[in-house]
Amino acid sequence: MFDRYCRMEYRDDIQGIRALGAILIMIFHIWVNKVSGGVDVFFVISGFLMSFILLRGYFKENTINPFLFWGGIAKRIAPSAYLVLGVTLVLSCFFLSPYALHGTINEIVVSSLHAENLQLIRKSVDYLQSDGNPSPVQQFWALSIQVQFYLFLPLILIPLAYTSKTLNSSTPLVLGVTIVAAISFIYSIVATHDNPSASYFNPIARVWEFLIGVLTFLYASNIKKTKHKNLLGLVGVMLIFGGALLIPKGASFPGFIALIPVTGAVLILLSGVGGFGFTNKILSSRPLVLLGGISFTIYLWHWPILIFYKEHYGYNSVGFTPGIFIIILSTLLAYITSRSVEVKFNKLSRDKVIINFTIAMLFLTPVLLSSLIVKNKINKTIASTIKELRVQEVPSALIDEKIKIEKDMVLPDRNVFLSAEELTPSAREDKCSQKEHGSEVKYCRFGKVNSKNKIVLVGSSHAGQWLPALDLIGEKNDFELINMIKDRCPLGPLDDSNKSCHEWNVNVLNKIKEIKPYAVITNSTKTERDDIEYIPESFIEAWKELKKNGVVVIGIRDNPRFSFNVPECVFRNKRSPELCYLKRSEVLQDYNPAIDYQELINNIDMTDMLCTKDICLTTYSGYLMYRDKNHIHLSYVKYLKDQLEYKLKIILTELKVP
Repeated sequence: MFDRYCRMEYRDDIQGIRALGAILIMIFHIWVNKVSGGVDVFFVISGFLMSFILLRGYFKENTINPFLFWGGIAKRIAPSAYLVLGVTLVLSCFFLSPYALHGTINEIVVSSLHAENLQLIRKSVDYLQSDGNPSPVQQFWALSIQVQFYLFLPLILIPLAYTSKTLNSSTPLVLGVTIVAAISFIYSIVATHDNPSASYFNPIARVWEFLIGVLTFLYASNIKKTKHKNLLGLVGVMLIFGGALLIPKGASFPGFIALIPVTGAVLILLSGVGGFGFTNKILSSRPLVLLGGISFTIYLWHWPILIFYKEHYGYNSVGFTPGIFIIILSTLLAYITSRSVEVKFNKLSRDKVIINFTIAMLFLTPVLLSSLIVKNKINKTIASTIKELRVQEVPSALIDEKIKIEKDMVLPDRNVFLSAEELTPSAREDKCSQKEHGSEVKYCRFGKVNSKNKIVLVGSSHAGQWLPALDLIGEKNDFELINMIKDRCPLGPLDDSNKSCHEWNVNVLNKIKEIKPYAVITNSTKTERDDIEYIPESFIEAWKELKKNGVVVIGIRDNPRFSFNVPECVFRNKRSPELCYLKRSEVLQDYNPAIDYQELINNIDMTDMLCTKDICLTTYSGYLMYRDKNHIHLSYVKYLKDQLEYKLKIILTELKVP
């Protein structure tokens, strides 16, 4: 009775479905910039075909060695995947900005080990919605999930097939796959709701799509002919294309919404059982079959070409003509790769397990070693640059200086861009600040350590970014600076702050009362990426609590936040720096709103060294002003030291504090 799972003939229309998926993916990546569902179609087809290979091997050939299956997959995937990765590695060193290069090399390493999706989960990347260009190997997330599924599939399918064969019933096989698919689908719905960015790349949230393909194969093997072929095929195509066009840009995948392309793929697969309908015949046309045969390689090639085009020209969008060129070039490279690389290795028998794995290792080794060598070199450069910048003496801006747009912009050294993301205040490395989900008060002492005069620097990273300057100021002016910083947690928790932030605020206020400093320095306002500057009510309550306990509060006005990565934008637009500017009125109020609370807080406003009257800049006097989207670069903080000291001493003198 199990012979039915071994009889499927080669179907040209499946290559046509693959071609549809590849076309959709390219079009939506290049022009539409939203999820198309094409990858979901690929996943269903993979489950459909891989289950046939495994079950045929078991029921017909009585093969229970999963290494035969894995070896065949390795031989099929490795040559093209590692060729694309290797070329991308080389081109990244020439085309990418230093800021982007660091992250890309890390992703090449994990992609070569088929763990790119796990890396993106760790980074919580919002696919196609991220600010700036994603890495040129981000498309490897889908291949990583496929490989992870291929590792998993024999471990679940073969035991179920063995049980079915023992009981002479298909029920254990069908029921087992259905249960696992249902669990994954329910998990997908919950995970997508809770954290859509991470769940998009989560293999557990995706495995149901592959298993739907497996169930489709099991069902198709148990029927002789599908009724209403033409209708099923037509509806399937409509679901795939209609879903791609009509699903809103902000819709969270996979979850419920992925059922649309998944169902479309299932209907087309079923419509071809026991003879083709007109949809299957169209999908079996020679051009689509040819395109489907290289669809995997098209998927791998189109993405780095797209990203390198954007990087080279500094564009965030692609016109019609360049987009057509990207599609043609991707298809041409895929065809060449297929004919010169894939075909030769596909001729090898899958029974030659050792040879198949050896081929995979021969392609993996040079890519992985090269990327590790480059990564090590970059890490050494970053470490050296950070060490140099932390101890570097920086000339200070004049006391009465105001920032202005410079005619001839001078950029810092390339290594400054390379290290920008990693160059945080030293307190983070010294474990002197609390992480996002901790509530214990961690602190360290800077400035003139053990001085009887104590000032506490408290709040989120936007307060902590001033530590390098305040450290030098404290040492010069005989006060000890006590650093109390917590990630994403200001003094005065926000409405959307997590529970630990509220707990930390209670603890930190108690600690300040215990230390009895003569002043506390924190942020006086809050800027938002999509909203104008404001003062949260929780800030005011914290100021009142400190004043009630006799503590002077000094507030530094918050700096602008950008919607893009500043170092990357500056490097990519060296000839057009205005593309990285921000209108002051979009992020800051006309005047410092904290002035209205002078009875509670003493104000320091550094805005004149961040923005002109109308524009907020990103470089000045040869300095990169920001290390990311919203944190001031350490070197520029040092550059503002004398101005900050001058404003701070005025306040302390007026208050007649030590």
